[in-house]
Amino acid sequence: MKNKLRKITIEQVKYLYITSTTFHAANQNNTLRVRVFLAGQKKTPLIVEFLTPDHYYLGQLLNIGIELFNTKKDTTERININEPKNIRELILKGIEKGWTGTNKMAIQDGIVYLHELGYETSILIPNQ
Repeated sequence: MKNKLRKITIEQVKYLYITSTTFHAANQNNTLRVRVFLAGQKKTPLIVEFLTPDHYYLGQLLNIGIELFNTKKDTTERININEPKNIRELILKGIEKGWTGTNKMAIQDGIVYLHELGYETSILIPNQ
């Protein structure tokens, strides 16, 4: 069986991560979930969820890539959460918020993480 956990190293520390999506038919939204584990610590993951509107043809936009303006860099960037550079930013933001890899944390809001990284996230917020 193929191992779906991917590896990433940040400052000589090894992490494993996996992404998954869930469609919510009742409100036409979907959730992209990123789970990150410190190597050897599968019981204390960093979980970051992105609740976004479902695109009729494409599904979860952050899973395939979407253009977002970054106010800190004054540029437009294509954000695909599956790319290692984006996973790295999520891990560093999680560490900034107190995740050590060995402690449990509440599920983190990925849209808030993106906003704190400087991205304009209004297009990603589902209609209520």
